[in-house]
Amino acid sequence: MSSVSINNLVLMGRLTADPELRRSKNNNAVTSFRLAVTRRNNAEVTDFIPCVAFGGAAEFVQQWFQKGSLAIVIGQLTARVWQDKDGNTRTSYEVQCDNIQFGETKKQRVARELDEPAADSQPERSASQPTSAAPVQTEPDSRSGLQIVALDSVTGTVLENAVYDIYTPDGDPVQQKITTGVDGIASVVGLTPGEYIITEVTTPDSFRPVVRSVSVRLEPGVNHSINFPHNAAPVYEQHPAYGGEQQTEFIDAGSEEFF
Repeated sequence: MSSVSINNLVLMGRLTADPELRRSKNNNAVTSFRLAVTRRNNAEVTDFIPCVAFGGAAEFVQQWFQKGSLAIVIGQLTARVWQDKDGNTRTSYEVQCDNIQFGETKKQRVARELDEPAADSQPERSASQPTSAAPVQTEPDSRSGLQIVALDSVTGTVLENAVYDIYTPDGDPVQQKITTGVDGIASVVGLTPGEYIITEVTTPDSFRPVVRSVSVRLEPGVNHSINFPHNAAPVYEQHPAYGGEQQTEFIDAGSEEFF
């Protein structure tokens, strides 16, 4: 009997400190930070949730976020088991970020940094409010940038040669065949702010995407980063079955037998 499990988190909160960027042994960027998140059913209680981002997303967070920034994080809860200096087994939990977005407008961020009220700024449009089918035309200096980051969902290793197409919500093509480089990043500049659909059309060898398409809303004058996590593709091995015939056996790439 097969079982289905879901591990998907959406958090919105403010960074408690400036994000910390470090490098792994493979020179991949890793950024850790904590989000202060108010509980939905009790506004007087705040949880401080550790988060980690990899690759281009890590560099994006380090460059554009700081203490007090309001962030929207989409990711999955991960557990790490380790031993302390006394030999006791410990477990720590953190959110591995698949997608990180700004939770406030550029005007609101500037006003907060200046410690002034953003009286004439408008809040972010919620999912329940109507949105235009096509991006709104704006001045050239307020166009948006986009970084698409392909990475291994387990190790955080960036993936080369993932290919993406960008469409409007109506299905009109905006840019096609955008390919990630050796840094796992495919960059697009000069986009008109608004709603877009990003679809992975070619997947790196030996991997498969966790999701094939992602919807994103681009804000004026902001560089956005979208992560496309990937899982290792199944590995198949030929072996003699009963009667000498060849059958195909599935071997999980994460199992001990695979190694």
